[in-house]
Amino acid sequence: MDIKIVYPARKKRKIQRDQIIKWAKWPIAAAVFACPVVNICVGGPAWSAVALFSIWIIWSLGISPDLVEYNRISQVIKLIVNASILLILIDVLLAPGWAADVVPIVCFGGLSAAGALFFTDIDRQKQNAMPLFALIIVSMVVSAAWIILWRDEVRWTVIVMGALAFAMLVACVAILGGGFFREIKKRFHTA
Repeated sequence: MDIKIVYPARKKRKIQRDQIIKWAKWPIAAAVFACPVVNICVGGPAWSAVALFSIWIIWSLGISPDLVEYNRISQVIKLIVNASILLILIDVLLAPGWAADVVPIVCFGGLSAAGALFFTDIDRQKQNAMPLFALIIVSMVVSAAWIILWRDEVRWTVIVMGALAFAMLVACVAILGGGFFREIKKRFHTA
């Protein structure tokens, strides 16, 4: 018996990704090193933290994306979470006072985009639902906490974000039915 072991040929896309990572890592490493040094030498606000996080977003989403959770819903949610963190960093470190209005709008857009991707192809996207559920829960918790803790400063953007998150949760439970709870059990290995 003659056993012939044949490995699949490497895909051209993978080779291109390796080349991009190979050529991009040194300029990015130099920028990561230079930003804090220049910020310390020049002084002023901590703009280097914003620059470093922006570099991280470019690296993690564009140059070297996830290989395990690389699907449309996960990538949209990753972009929304990273953009929200970046906006909060800019608000806290550079220009305060506007993130409370802008971040809920960005999250609303992310919920809408991820919901559209999920609800237009439910059969194929059921396995990618956990990042969407996590974004829905986080949006609802943040909205509820904001309304409870800062009752005097409730903004319409927070209320709309929370309402959309709740509506999407109800729609997921209604459409998936028992499948919703099966997915939760699978992901958390509760049964």
